[in-house]
Amino acid sequence: MRKVLHYKTNYLNSSETFIDRLVRNHKTFKPAALCYRKREFTEDLQVYSVPSDIITAFLNTTAFHLNLPLPYYYRAIEECKPDIIHSHFGFDAVKMMHVAQKMKIPHIISFYGSDVSRLPGELGWKRRYGKLAEMGSHFIAASEFMKNQLIELGFPKERISIVRFGVDLNSSSFKKQFTLTPKMMMVGRMVEKKGFEYAIRSIKHLKERGVQSELNLYGDGPLKSSLKKLTHELTLNGSIKFHGYQPISKILDAHNSHSVLLAPSVTASDGDMEGLPNTILEAMAKGTLVLATRHAAIPEVVKDENSGFLVNERDAKALGDVLGKIFENGYDLNTIRNNARRVVEKKYCVDRMVDELETVYNMAIENRR
Repeated sequence: MRKVLHYKTNYLNSSETFIDRLVRNHKTFKPAALCYRKREFTEDLQVYSVPSDIITAFLNTTAFHLNLPLPYYYRAIEECKPDIIHSHFGFDAVKMMHVAQKMKIPHIISFYGSDVSRLPGELGWKRRYGKLAEMGSHFIAASEFMKNQLIELGFPKERISIVRFGVDLNSSSFKKQFTLTPKMMMVGRMVEKKGFEYAIRSIKHLKERGVQSELNLYGDGPLKSSLKKLTHELTLNGSIKFHGYQPISKILDAHNSHSVLLAPSVTASDGDMEGLPNTILEAMAKGTLVLATRHAAIPEVVKDENSGFLVNERDAKALGDVLGKIFENGYDLNTIRNNARRVVEKKYCVDRMVDELETVYNMAIENRR
């Protein structure tokens, strides 16, 4: 069996279940991981990380901060002997590109969002991405929208494939019994691009329509204190609850008691954008109604009043108006829920994602650059 080495500087952050889902579901490749620091999702997986002895740690930390290849990576790759290296996020792929080329191993790079929208605007990154475009074997975009972003950045379109995120349909079982209640949820890191502010303000608009509702927020982040302050200022403490970060198992359970997932993503002031929020796919798979914004790749999966609901970015009143109509039974909600599940089954299941990626791996190995 061929071997794939998944590379990410920090393997993995708690929110990166979409990467773990790929690694755990390989069919024709044996996975291993290489990283600078080990974090989560490493159980029962061969993980190579920088040793902690003083000399090795110093040399590799120095290289890391200078954005140079880490000496340890060469040693780990010699030991692992992968047929292909798969780097996750463009900013990490830059640390791997010279290593992969020197060791003559095909190098696949997946992009996810901020590494395509915000990062290229920072000093030095267009030049680095120019080298990555030359040296990478193949590039993976999560959507048509992202593929077009990569082409605009100079990546060769003939070496870009769209591989959509995959949901585990077994763990995301569909809610066949659906009771509509004014209970909503939102999941994600509390940063500007997620649009938590507009979700909170939409509850105020909903309240003004005479609808008493509940919004449960799952996640942590730098904006948490300001969001709590906003909730207090709008006198919504009884309607909005902050639960902090919760593992994916708790989030999937929470869908069983909520009618709507809010995903009011926005383009942040620094240009940061979403790829395609995985929380949307999980909600659609579970049968939770999705209310999102016309942002990045979201309209590729959520079709307004067909498989979910869409409003423009930063429009809290529009969010509140759609929620009001939902809770007044103004839509054929079961048809919308069933349509959403079918979209995920057809295009966004984990089996399809793995098959498509392993096809790219085999192609890159056969056409070794």
